[in-house]
Amino acid sequence: MLERLSIDPAAWARTEMVQTSELLMAVAGALSTTGLVASRHIDSLRSDLAAMQAGYSASPQQDPPLLSLSRSGCEFLTLLESRYGSNRLVLNLFRHGIKIWSRETCLTLNRWGQTILKNYELVLNRSIIIYDNNQEPGDERLFSSLMLDMAARIDTCADAIESLSARLDAWHGNPLPNSPEDDSAEQVVAERTGMRGIVQDTAPGHDEEYFIRRVALELATLAQFTSHFTGQITANLDLPTNVLLEMRSKWLQTEATRLASFTWPHSPGIVAMEIARNHVMMVLSSMTGALLDIENESTRLLPGRLGSEIDSLQRQRVESLRGNLIADAMLAGLSAKDAENSVISLITFTEKHALSAREVITSELNKIHPSLMPRTLDRFQKLTAPDPLSQNKSAEKSRGASKAMHLLGRFTERSQRLPLMALMIAALFVGAMTGGCGLKTAPKSDVDDLRPEIPFRNKP
Repeated sequence: MLERLSIDPAAWARTEMVQTSELLMAVAGALSTTGLVASRHIDSLRSDLAAMQAGYSASPQQDPPLLSLSRSGCEFLTLLESRYGSNRLVLNLFRHGIKIWSRETCLTLNRWGQTILKNYELVLNRSIIIYDNNQEPGDERLFSSLMLDMAARIDTCADAIESLSARLDAWHGNPLPNSPEDDSAEQVVAERTGMRGIVQDTAPGHDEEYFIRRVALELATLAQFTSHFTGQITANLDLPTNVLLEMRSKWLQTEATRLASFTWPHSPGIVAMEIARNHVMMVLSSMTGALLDIENESTRLLPGRLGSEIDSLQRQRVESLRGNLIADAMLAGLSAKDAENSVISLITFTEKHALSAREVITSELNKIHPSLMPRTLDRFQKLTAPDPLSQNKSAEKSRGASKAMHLLGRFTERSQRLPLMALMIAALFVGAMTGGCGLKTAPKSDVDDLRPEIPFRNKP
């Protein structure tokens, strides 16, 4: 997978070689079908690719693939440069790599969003304090709402990357077709390479630059919100700062800043263009690696720890309520034993019958416990009475339920669609590729679907 290639130069080199080989063989097969390339050129290409593959396996310190083929005098590459120009040739390889990168990055984001939603259920009734950049406490809100905001930010980023990638889903064809046959041949090439059509432009590179800058912006924004999200978790749960998470978030933002000002070389040519393309793809891969670490470290804070914190706080609230009621009953004249037994009986009765304090009828008190006084019930009702903030939280939960189901539907649809697209694209290259060059990059989310219904009722 791409997310770990930036820390393994040999793996990165092999992946670059595989992607380049896939594209060149697909183009060769398409041009051969239309009679625009001789079989000897395809045989020569296979030999050149085999030699390049052996070289990349031996040492990770290699030139980018197209540059290596160019320097080795690959005849087929010379033919493609003559037909498309070095700019369009490199940009087509870039678009091929972006298709794969976008799919895997969106799968990572999708898995992360599903995990956030899965843990969202654990904190439905948990309030947190929002701290500012100076760690000063501010407004109170539901933890579940903050988690929904995080999931929504992830979904927005994935959706933007998918949309931007779709803009590059077309083939830079021959800018000066000599005949209608040339144009129809370009349609075949586009189909064989998994593209949806041919780019109608005279200045290639503009859409590619736009893609790079917008993706950089989206990932930088996601990194900033992730820092805010995890900062609120650590502050409210009194956890130490996660150093790896902090470093990866800053690294993601730094790389995004670099990419935001990217431009293609002013003096185009296969050397400058291929070096630039390889550099951008390596940075994008590095950003995906940082994103994977951010996903792992941020979601690691959620399972278990939040549940245990909530259980602990809930026990503390029940103990505090029970102690307050017992003390008040003793002040009213009951013995310690009668006060404790009557209060415990009252709380147990409401929990067993799923009643709020206000739903307990005064005439029921003697049945609940002979020593239970109306005074104790009245105080119980006052201590558990909903305040305006609680009512606002109920509305916030209701809105959150609809938002959660909407996001869940988007994540589920994306997780089903992306692997299917990967299989369809891979099938296009099977007939054109030699053995051992197939790409195996169709990861699936392993996060279970959420339950279709989420209970929102608060217990007293």
